[in-house]
Amino acid sequence: MAPEKGLHLLAEAYRILRNREDFGPARLDAAGYLPSENHLYLQQIEQEMKDAGLGEEFKYHGSLDREHKLNFYQNIDLLSMPATYPEPKGLPVLEAMASGVPVVQPRWGSFPEIIDRTGGGVLCEPNDSQSLADEIYALWKNIELTRDLGRKGSEKVREHYSITGMASGVAEVYRTYADVK
Repeated sequence: MAPEKGLHLLAEAYRILRNREDFGPARLDAAGYLPSENHLYLQQIEQEMKDAGLGEEFKYHGSLDREHKLNFYQNIDLLSMPATYPEPKGLPVLEAMASGVPVVQPRWGSFPEIIDRTGGGVLCEPNDSQSLADEIYALWKNIELTRDLGRKGSEKVREHYSITGMASGVAEVYRTYADVK
């Protein structure tokens, strides 16, 4: 839970969505390790949600162990971690997709490649809450597409990002360079 992971952008996108007359009941759930230096950051987001009359719709679940993380993913409709920089890994995105949860991510860092390889989500413009809100809204309006993205993401994460698959890839790189000598 840090500013560079973009919760403030997601909260702003949520407020944009909740101002739409045709956007139904919803909630914004967040989870992750919160270092002491970022407590004020989270408090500011909580206050902004309260000021918008949405305080009851936001919940921070804290740092989750494996069991609670799996439960968290089973209880959300989509995930977004709109990092404010070109995130090189995106592990929570892969975890969500492995759980069948579609994602909405900024178009930079590892996210375009992950989305392209898995088909498990859509991209929005980086650091743009309106673009993020628009993509979330489009998925909300098309539940069939949302389910399809979740299914595809789950299948392809297992195919492309499993421990076995990654170990095989690393072994192949070593074999390739060993043969160069």
